[in-house]
Amino acid sequence: MQKILINVEGGEKRIAVLKNNTLEDFSLERLDNRKIVGNVYKGKVDNVMPGMQAAFVNIGLEKNAFLHSSDVLDSEVSCQELLDEEIEHFPQDGNKMSGKIENLIKKDRDILVQVVKDQIGSKGARITTNISLPGRYLVLMPNSAKSGISRKISNREERTRLRKVLSELKIPKGMGIIIRTVGGGEETKKFKRDLNYLLGEWKRIRRRNIISRTPSCLHKELDIVLKTLRDVMADDIDEILVDDKREFRVVKRFVSIIYPEARSKVKFYDGREPMFDRFGIESEINKALSRKVWLKCGGSIVIDRTEALTTIDVNTSKHIGSKSLEDTVHRTNMEAAEEVALQLKLRNIGGIIIIDFIDMKSRRNQKAVLRKLEEFLKKDRAKTSISAISPLGLVEMTRQRVKESWIEDMYETCKCCSGKGVIKNSITISLEILRNTRRILGKSKNQKLKILCNPEIAKKLEHYRDLKVLERKFSVKIEITGDYNKNFEEVIYYDPNGKEIDLKRL
Repeated sequence: MQKILINVEGGEKRIAVLKNNTLEDFSLERLDNRKIVGNVYKGKVDNVMPGMQAAFVNIGLEKNAFLHSSDVLDSEVSCQELLDEEIEHFPQDGNKMSGKIENLIKKDRDILVQVVKDQIGSKGARITTNISLPGRYLVLMPNSAKSGISRKISNREERTRLRKVLSELKIPKGMGIIIRTVGGGEETKKFKRDLNYLLGEWKRIRRRNIISRTPSCLHKELDIVLKTLRDVMADDIDEILVDDKREFRVVKRFVSIIYPEARSKVKFYDGREPMFDRFGIESEINKALSRKVWLKCGGSIVIDRTEALTTIDVNTSKHIGSKSLEDTVHRTNMEAAEEVALQLKLRNIGGIIIIDFIDMKSRRNQKAVLRKLEEFLKKDRAKTSISAISPLGLVEMTRQRVKESWIEDMYETCKCCSGKGVIKNSITISLEILRNTRRILGKSKNQKLKILCNPEIAKKLEHYRDLKVLERKFSVKIEITGDYNKNFEEVIYYDPNGKEIDLKRL
């Protein structure tokens, strides 16, 4: 039994997909941080950099967008980055370009591009010239003559039927289409309806391209709620609950268009208890935000993310078992395999992942844990690749990064530790202040020095005899003031005129 829950409040939209009352997928979007992946822009090439084989394009955002030569040449990569579809292509008479970026893109030229990765921090958005317009069953690629079928449709007879459907569709010359995974088993008329809609959308984009100034946004991808509905709606969805009246009307109208038979499944939730509390979603979200996740048996997994990779450590923790150590470890690892697959999906973790299962002596148990992990990873729409358990009990795997993690939208780097996760202790900071005070006094003839720091540090410094020694040695008055607005590592030094002293210039 599957449900889709849509919660809207405070400028935030959240959508959760439940299967048998277990959270299977979760996404959120905030009005002040709307994603732009999938948007189509009319931009102007600002700079071409042959040394990077890339160009920077002004699409009207704060930072210029990044266009790599591979995003001009390879339509398949661009399409797969926008969608969670693995595609088997059937090459046709294509218009594949080749060459260096300086031969493909010229400075000051207007160009039609689509965003494949949002701008993050100081990095601008990544764009492609290979436009992909996703529909319910098809993806239209107006600049590529390639067509294909999702590899996730594995039935040979069905693939043969879909190839026949592809040959019957009237695809304009020079364009290509992809049959999405949800297209498996669907009637030809639905593909025709989807193709007509996408061709109409492409026509509107081209018309806007002619009349719009540069830079301009010509096409906006659906918001997170409608996009998720478009991608996951299927016969096995039993209910769609929406707790906001305006959003309820939007969803009802959208489902009536893309999946008319499911219109009656869209319902307004007006319960007294918050909907996400009622279905236990809030607790699952909090679990996905935690470093440590507890297993039902009492074991746990600890998830740590770095820039290069993600490590997951499996521990027996409170699980003491009842038969043997091997049995205790085996059961913990089996539960961990299921939870790891779920957490990777919920947290949208992509890239290299190392799982440190607890060592097992039995080869049969090792294989069983690996099979369990593979079984649950198959439910993930993202592409995964997994290795065998190494002699050290490690499993190396990769997971396709299909979208940005929603966790990034909920957190910011800690202002105290700058993301390190630890801060210097009070003794270390006090000794640093002592050394810096000696440096300042050694290079100035001021009669007074003021130090502003965290009150806990200030209290500790009151007992430092060395500061009294420095006062006498340099004939200076040292004034230490505690300020609750200062974090532990934040210390400011002022001269007698109240001017902040720059330690880097000493």
